[in-house]
Amino acid sequence: MFRKVTIVWLLCQSSFSMAQDTSSSYAEQLLALEQEMDSLSIFNFLDSVLLQTDLQTSMLNLRFGMTSSVTSAGRDYNINQTGYSAGLSYFHKSGAYLDLSGYWNTDVTPSYNPTILSGGYLGSFNSKWSYSLDYEHWFYNPNDSSENDLTNSLGTSLSYDFKKGYIGVDYSYLFGQKTSHRIIGSLTGMIKIGKWGMFKDINFFPTASIMAGNGNVTTLRITTEQVTEDFRITVQGFNKLSELTDAQREQLKRYIQRNDQLPRQRKHRLLAIIDYYEEFDPSPEELAELNQLVENGVEQEEFVDAEQFGILNYSFSVPLSLSTDRISILLSYTYSIPIQLSSEIFEVEPLGYFGASVSYRIPY
Repeated sequence: MFRKVTIVWLLCQSSFSMAQDTSSSYAEQLLALEQEMDSLSIFNFLDSVLLQTDLQTSMLNLRFGMTSSVTSAGRDYNINQTGYSAGLSYFHKSGAYLDLSGYWNTDVTPSYNPTILSGGYLGSFNSKWSYSLDYEHWFYNPNDSSENDLTNSLGTSLSYDFKKGYIGVDYSYLFGQKTSHRIIGSLTGMIKIGKWGMFKDINFFPTASIMAGNGNVTTLRITTEQVTEDFRITVQGFNKLSELTDAQREQLKRYIQRNDQLPRQRKHRLLAIIDYYEEFDPSPEELAELNQLVENGVEQEEFVDAEQFGILNYSFSVPLSLSTDRISILLSYTYSIPIQLSSEIFEVEPLGYFGASVSYRIPY
């Protein structure tokens, strides 16, 4: 029943407006993945470096990595991307560093996007407590600031070493056209396996983390819009036509067609209403629904951005580190459990993905 009512509504609407296109919301989610990819976090990279080497000597670090799934706050929005990255870092023994990284994603056009330039400082208060400060700037391809709302990040981290692992808290402030915050708490253990073949140091680092933050999430807003004058007149015509027999409607149609006193536009409008009525042949129940629309208006669904803060994600990972004097290999599996915010309309589901990286150190 309601299908006919909906068709009548759309026919009347098409004479003065176009239906809202909500497909851009999915494109916005893809863009969000580009701008807030978890894999871009400098903390993930620094953790892998700090766990495999000391900073007693200045050094260059060359690396290449990949991930089987690109996520943002633990979400992939059902966009199956594989990500690749390459980078060059310089660490000074004082604790200062510079890093240049590039990223390729399989389902992004162009595939190479973005380039990240970062710098910061690694320090410690004592043998137990350490910290880092960093700044990142993201260069997009193409460099269109109107589409890339987040282009910078300021971050800091604090960690406590308890010999068998460490507890860390990371904070990032993302900014550009818009702003966003990320807070990550993590607990990492260290299981030393020993040596094997060319590898002098093999370790497991099981990690559990929780991410909280705020930012723009896409929500569904439902508003009530009054029907157009065309729609109201059409329904009034349907009510009158329902009182006539088939023969009377045919007689009325011939009268309108032959009446030269009626303005052409009005004649066409009346004939169109009769054609609509005969095509859809609304039942009394359907007429009642149409009259309800005229009286109460029509609910409109609109995708909008809303700012919200909350827990975004829980994740569990099992990285395996294999190191020689110069080469480090990091293999990991991560299981991510995203938490749907109260105003978030896109369903989120747990996902697991693999990651791998290899780095080569050149000490000075």
